[in-house]
Amino acid sequence: MRRLRILPIWLTAALVTTMGMSLIHSLMVQQGLVDLGVAIPPGLRLATIGRDFLGLLPALGVVVAIGFAIAFAVASRLHRFAPPLAYPLAGAVAIAAALFLMKLQFSMTPIAGARTTEGLVLMILSGAIGGVVFARLKKS
Repeated sequence: MRRLRILPIWLTAALVTTMGMSLIHSLMVQQGLVDLGVAIPPGLRLATIGRDFLGLLPALGVVVAIGFAIAFAVASRLHRFAPPLAYPLAGAVAIAAALFLMKLQFSMTPIAGARTTEGLVLMILSGAIGGVVFARLKKS
């Protein structure tokens, strides 16, 4: 029964992280275009953010959810040693590992927003935020 209670919490954390990663990806790509001199009207920026999320959700959402399932299971065992850090650290490590494995598999980072150091750090931070969400919802 306890596992059923965790399911929506885990999915919420994965969704929050996927949304964050998608937003970072979209904004990083748009900024790259602006740096090249492309004008992007505000309406197009917002529409692109929405389309990017819908486009990334099926594949990236599954990757994040699987990564979080593994990472949070490990973190639940280590939680007693560092309670405030266990799940945020697990979320960050899950995203870092997923991005690293994608790069190994495809010989490049398939998520364009993670190709710079800044983008990579922000993506990993999204994983940490997902871990915070998981920890807070699990507590309540």
